[in-house]
Amino acid sequence: MNLMLISGSNFHFELYKRTLITFHRSPLGGVDSFSSEMAEIGQENLDLIEKCPAELISSFIHQVIDGVCGQTQPRFQDYSKVWSIEQWYTVVDCTERLFKSAVKSNTSKQQFTKHIEGLSKDRQQSIIDCYSVRSNDIRRTLVQNTTAISQAQMTDFDWKLKLVMSSDKIASVQEPLVSVDLDLQEEKGQKVVSLEMNQTELKKMITSLEAANKAVLQLKS
Repeated sequence: MNLMLISGSNFHFELYKRTLITFHRSPLGGVDSFSSEMAEIGQENLDLIEKCPAELISSFIHQVIDGVCGQTQPRFQDYSKVWSIEQWYTVVDCTERLFKSAVKSNTSKQQFTKHIEGLSKDRQQSIIDCYSVRSNDIRRTLVQNTTAISQAQMTDFDWKLKLVMSSDKIASVQEPLVSVDLDLQEEKGQKVVSLEMNQTELKKMITSLEAANKAVLQLKS
């Protein structure tokens, strides 16, 4: 088998950098995502938030957000006079979804207010005030949860382009193959993962990486 080899990392890095810039400039469609989530939550569940007394609403929302961020969650005992146990699980869940969806979609305060117009003005203001103060905390938690999906992190990479000119059975092949070495940092130490792909497989890998990159950018934006 005859081979031609091209290796390096600078070209691949420049290509990846241009990909990042392209995604950063592309629209994320966050408003539609938040609208869809609000439609799923429904006015009936939002009305449960309305039941919370004005003097408790801010404290309740901050405690729910604390729970989202891995801190102390609100206790039913403190709100048993407001909601039944069934209503409690529903109102906590819809409040979590409300704020997480708003942060994921990078929803503005004006857009947020428009979607909770069914609530009284003081409840709306309490929700928007909490959103303004805690949105960065929620965003940071969502990004951390995303990166924690895998404990391995890529620290470096290298690649080689092989052009297969011929084989023992075929006189002329001219098939390009790319070999990629990924240096991964795991809890137990460094690990090298080697991949060899044809053009079709490489396109699939790039598509998967671009989709992952888009998801991370959406959380960070």
